[in-house]
Amino acid sequence: MSDSERNAFLRSRLEAAVLGDGAADLDLRRAAFAADNAAADDAEIGEPYRTLVDLVRDASYRVTDEDVAAVRDAAGGDRAAFEVILAAAAGAGVRRWDAAARAIAEATDAPD
Repeated sequence: MSDSERNAFLRSRLEAAVLGDGAADLDLRRAAFAADNAAADDAEIGEPYRTLVDLVRDASYRVTDEDVAAVRDAAGGDRAAFEVILAAAAGAGVRRWDAAARAIAEATDAPD
């Protein structure tokens, strides 16, 4: 299995785990996983989810207890809030991994 095939396999397994059965709405988790920039369609992720998803993706160190509490209240509990946060973090991580893999593949001085 090539590196790109292995990466695609691992990504699909992660995505399946994040988007499997859960307490949070599947469409919300899917949108949080796929959110790739602050200009994404706000209709897909409404408030208070948008704020937390953007923070998790771009500046997770800035997430506050209030951000999490707002999502907990809107989502209906800790588990649902965790699933939204996990989806956003996993999606951000996958995009970073993909960018790193592309950079390595495109590097002309990288060893084979």
